[in-house]
Amino acid sequence: MVKRWGLAGLVVALALSAPVRAEDKQITWSVYDAAPFMMTEGTDQNTGIFDRIRQLLSDRLTGYAHSTLTVPFPRIITSLKNGAEWCFVGGVKTPERESFAVFSRPVAMFYPLRVVVRAANRARVETLGALSLRNLLTEHRSLRTSILRNRAIAPAVDALFRQYPPSQTHSEFGEAFRMLLNDRLDYLVEFSSIAAYNARQIGEPDAFVGLPFAEENQEPVFARVMCAGTPWGREVVARIDAVLAEERPSPAYRQIVEAWTADEDLPRIRAVYDTFLASD
Repeated sequence: MVKRWGLAGLVVALALSAPVRAEDKQITWSVYDAAPFMMTEGTDQNTGIFDRIRQLLSDRLTGYAHSTLTVPFPRIITSLKNGAEWCFVGGVKTPERESFAVFSRPVAMFYPLRVVVRAANRARVETLGALSLRNLLTEHRSLRTSILRNRAIAPAVDALFRQYPPSQTHSEFGEAFRMLLNDRLDYLVEFSSIAAYNARQIGEPDAFVGLPFAEENQEPVFARVMCAGTPWGREVVARIDAVLAEERPSPAYRQIVEAWTADEDLPRIRAVYDTFLASD
């Protein structure tokens, strides 16, 4: 069970594992709605890729009491910076984040990355020629986009967004796709599985198309468990890495990583899985 951040403050959800014992340490797993990686409500609740990994880790990390807390992603980053004893499944490791957080081995991957537009606007965007995010952010500033606050997508993309920040930001994926559908945005830079899932959720499965662009990563971006960069966090991540060393090569874990992947993207995910296993 997951409860939300509200005006009264943070309310910790029921423990995911066995009843809390006095000697148990606590892990608070922070989550937010980022389908198909995390689903915090609806019929697909807790069936996302990161949800299933979080459940696996909760089952295996004995000696800890586990709870989940639904908060906006910017709040997760702020709390980790303040040393809160939280962990988050799905963090991308960056030099800036390593100043306040500690990261596990990769748990899954984001891949492939696309410029996502409304299908009805595809022809208009294709008249721009070979797509480049740099050109979109400089020569075509009239085209509106938005980014999730405090998000890390991919190094080249993050650098461009820092240099040429969009005028808008958002705190939830669904919010951005509704804006795109309603012509309040012209494009998003997003992973194809996230775009496909959100299109289905808003009842328009063919609403969006993903277009390749010059700065897209040819290699996957790895998602990791991100915990507070404290002695407590380092201890938890060491335990997590031991579990991942056992679980990641298994067919069952591969099914988790591939869950919700569009059929056309499966060959690419499978082609880089060995790279994923070899990464630390």
